[in-house]
Amino acid sequence: MRACLALFVLLVAASLWILGDGSSGWLYAFVYLGAVAPGFRIGFALFGRRHAAGWIAGALFGYTLANLALWAAIAAHRATWAWFVAAVALIGLLVWILLRPIRRPLISLPEWTRASTTSLLLVLLLTLAVAVPPLANVGWADKEGNRYYRAYFTADFVWHAALTAELKKFELPAQNPFLAGNEIHYYWTYFVVPAAIAGTGPAALQDIQRCLKLNALITGLLLMSTIFLATWVVVPRAGAAATAVGLALVASSAEGLAAIVGLWYTHQPMATLKNVNIDAVANWALGGYRIDGLQRSIWYVPQHSMAYALGLVAIVGVAAIGSRGSRIASLMMGLALAGSVLYSPLVGGLFALAYGASFVFDAVREPSPVRNVLGQFIVIAPVLAAIGWLVTNHMVEGAGGALAFGFTDQSLHHPVTALLVSLGPALWIAGAGCWPAPQFPLRRFFPYLALIVLALIAMYFVRLSMDLYWVGFRAGHLLLLVLPALAARFIATGLDQGRRRVVGVVVALTLMAGAPTLAIDEYNAQDIHNFSVSPGDFPFTIVISRDQQAVFAWIRTHTPKDAIVQMDPVPRGRWTWSLVPSWAERRMAAGLPISMMHTRAYDTQSQLADSMFAQTDAAAAWAIAKQLGVDYVYEDDVERKAGKGEEVFDKDPAKFEEVFRSGDVGVYRVK
Repeated sequence: MRACLALFVLLVAASLWILGDGSSGWLYAFVYLGAVAPGFRIGFALFGRRHAAGWIAGALFGYTLANLALWAAIAAHRATWAWFVAAVALIGLLVWILLRPIRRPLISLPEWTRASTTSLLLVLLLTLAVAVPPLANVGWADKEGNRYYRAYFTADFVWHAALTAELKKFELPAQNPFLAGNEIHYYWTYFVVPAAIAGTGPAALQDIQRCLKLNALITGLLLMSTIFLATWVVVPRAGAAATAVGLALVASSAEGLAAIVGLWYTHQPMATLKNVNIDAVANWALGGYRIDGLQRSIWYVPQHSMAYALGLVAIVGVAAIGSRGSRIASLMMGLALAGSVLYSPLVGGLFALAYGASFVFDAVREPSPVRNVLGQFIVIAPVLAAIGWLVTNHMVEGAGGALAFGFTDQSLHHPVTALLVSLGPALWIAGAGCWPAPQFPLRRFFPYLALIVLALIAMYFVRLSMDLYWVGFRAGHLLLLVLPALAARFIATGLDQGRRRVVGVVVALTLMAGAPTLAIDEYNAQDIHNFSVSPGDFPFTIVISRDQQAVFAWIRTHTPKDAIVQMDPVPRGRWTWSLVPSWAERRMAAGLPISMMHTRAYDTQSQLADSMFAQTDAAAAWAIAKQLGVDYVYEDDVERKAGKGEEVFDKDPAKFEEVFRSGDVGVYRVK
């Protein structure tokens, strides 16, 4: 165990150094640890100080408490480093006072052993191997200083940078950087911590993208730790749990194998795989739902990863004690569910339903079931409070109208076959785990089975009107969170019954079928030298030039934080759609964001902005700029290639004053 621990510490330190561009990564980890420290008291009260579950859950609770404490300081107009530290310290003191009377863990889990620690560390080492290479290449700089960004970081990561930049302004309610003057309706809770650190922390930590990469790595480690914990609780065999969780991470999908076979059969070069969105093969070939692997949750959507991890804490609790816990234990499970709701409302809601169904399932088997259920109703209070907090901060306005129910084209197109291609390896080894095994009664797995059923119902019958794939992404991840428990049941049962060869063959076949998907996805996610245009009509890699970076730095330094800086959003499409909000950290009067609910206002304003760049008369362009409320105009070769840009802005210095230029990139002040 010591060797494994030493290797883990060494690789974590190296990973932080790589993602943090030096010692800044270590400093960020230190600040992060201080921010989450108040949560450890909750984790210890639940599971004990000597149990890994106490530390894992404590970090998750602590991150949530930190976000709420920082939000409170911002709401009180006290957005300074000193006030942020004081807010976190105050909430830590309050938690310590409230939980001081608890001397023994509220939830008893199986004994944590050295083998358990070693197995968890092996899972985390595998997580580092998967997470770090793609994250390390986000914003990689060449010798000339140009920075490279690979799809699909150009969608999610770039959006998160824009959102964090907006939160870094410390204005509530948060504003929409793509539609200045309007509030942003998005669940931004996860990003408060990196925004606070980047906005008020030491100079080495004031790079938003650096903070986001480091935060994503830590979140990924916490997610995989929680999946291991959730698996190990019902199958307390460390080796079996680690194997099952490892397979879920590296071998859950057969899409890579299917793509390889398809290319071989049609005599196409294997190099074609470099231009394939490998986790979308089932959708492209069969028209079914797109389901991402866990690696994409770590790389692209850490806010959902945090929601998954907190939801799993509640699942661990109900799997361990059912309906027999104390009210304070139920309250803490409610806090975990509330945290999940704060980070991803639909995900948190599904976890809450699975928790409630599991609680009732256990309660009806106990004396006085009705009284037992009503007595633990306190679990709902934190969830309702979380929903109220989301509403108060205008995060979910319009979300109800975006939900639609019933079959979709994706639901009806090869529903079984598409699911088996997307998740076949994970499903078949988990299915084998449903075989009778007296030492692991299947009723103990009810919370996991409930979540599987709910995820499948959501996948096939629920959708967002503006994004038909979003629910499938989330539901697929929910399946991958709990399928390892059933897979571990199969592995442990087979080993107990002396069927080592059978277990070995099934594990090997699962790995052979699923590993190609991860290998292809991992390679492509870090390949920043592929400039081919994707089937979605955007390049797989975009480059932010040294001149662009110089202009963005000037904008960040010399313009007010609430300045409106406008580029032409129309010709940029899905390429550099978030250029100004993400790199210049300023709002636009008009934009076409690809990561938010689409409304007509985006189109209307963007067409107006586009017309400003199309003018040949400076006075006409100036009038449109004033109508939009634009303070500065940004232009580079995109506007010029579209036949628009600098000429009109150079015609009349009384209307547009060039205030900074680097190479072929310029900024004009609207006078």
